[in-house]
Amino acid sequence: MFTLKKRVVIPAAALLLSPFPGVAKTFTESLSTGKAFVNERLRYEHVDDEAFEDKAEAMTIRSRVGYETAPFAGFTALIEFEDTHALGGMDDYQVPPPPAAPASGAAIIADPEVTELNRAQLRYRGISKLDLIAGRQRLIFDNQRFIGNVGFRQDEQTFDSFSAVYTGLSDWTLTYAYVDRVYGITDVFDADTSDNLLNIAYNGFTWGKFIAYGYSLKSEEDTAAKQLLLNPALRFYTNETMGVRFDGGYILPTTVPLRVVYRAEYAEQKVELLTTQDYETEYNLGELGIAWGFGGGAYALTPVIGYELLGADDSQRTGNTNGNLYAFQTPYATKHAFNGWVDQFLVTPNQGLADTYLSLAFDLNAYATKILIQYHEYESDVESQPLGDKLDLGEETGVQIIKTLGPNWTIGTKYGDYKQASDADVAVSGKRNADKVWVWAELNF
Repeated sequence: MFTLKKRVVIPAAALLLSPFPGVAKTFTESLSTGKAFVNERLRYEHVDDEAFEDKAEAMTIRSRVGYETAPFAGFTALIEFEDTHALGGMDDYQVPPPPAAPASGAAIIADPEVTELNRAQLRYRGISKLDLIAGRQRLIFDNQRFIGNVGFRQDEQTFDSFSAVYTGLSDWTLTYAYVDRVYGITDVFDADTSDNLLNIAYNGFTWGKFIAYGYSLKSEEDTAAKQLLLNPALRFYTNETMGVRFDGGYILPTTVPLRVVYRAEYAEQKVELLTTQDYETEYNLGELGIAWGFGGGAYALTPVIGYELLGADDSQRTGNTNGNLYAFQTPYATKHAFNGWVDQFLVTPNQGLADTYLSLAFDLNAYATKILIQYHEYESDVESQPLGDKLDLGEETGVQIIKTLGPNWTIGTKYGDYKQASDADVAVSGKRNADKVWVWAELNF
């Protein structure tokens, strides 16, 4: 990771330039008439996780300052710095340690104090319907289940990458990216790679959007010593994932405004580890809900029921494991948005993970407020050999409230409560009772 040892301070007068003026006539004009942007997020987080000796809390402020030039000859350039540090001495926590490190001391909060170059990219849009970006950038594909920026954490995930998006074919969006390095939310998520990411979306159906994708990941962290410092979800030699997704909705012919929403997804993953072991796993997702708008658009209520399966290696279904245990992983995903906010399953357990969940979204548009309530029930995909049955992996409830105070300000709070299963299941899974609380305010301009 490119890390600066001191905070980067840029004079406010240099940042708060005139609004984006359009196409520049000269290179000098492009540099001098660009657009500055600032993001500030102040957040308090409290963690009580029985897997650790002590509770954790952090009051952190995340600052981003950036500048994008005005377009010139189809090109724009962007640079953005990011700084996160604790306030008021409220830093009683540890960031995720290397996998071999003991889980002792205070609980984990994945917001390290760091100042770094977050984005530095050159963009070309001089050809109609084609968008090219080279450099350190955000990559966000679909719902971020496989490729995302982990935007909830203070230090977001970015990529040294070349990306291309083409929309010149009616109803089609073709996206390709080559990734040379990933900069994760902490050092244990950083890795040198040579990845090829392809995503093809077709939006010509009345009932929804069809997406096909192939994500070919190859680690360049080619020594055992380097691998041991990585998060377990990144400790592969190759990771090949191919899948399809259908995401849509249908307005019902009813007297009240009702819309059925649905999603279905299937993927297969083949993984080769540095130990030359090979694994094959599957992913399944199904969601069904009803969106009900009322009050002339002032309110909306959307209950959803869903099931997500991150499957175990095929050999585990026949009992022919020979000690080989592995399950479907999504190393570049925005994982906080899936499988519960307490983040008990950032790495899929070796026996796989089946997540049955209910969510209730209540949009109070009249008050610029959004409320989201979730419930998850977890179990393993295959039997655990010590128990002779599938693992009960516990359950979780959560609630989130976000309010927009104006065009630039939002505030929010979130709570997640994970309840462990029986002692016998915990002895295998290691998942113990945990709850987390967040309160934040965010400014964008």
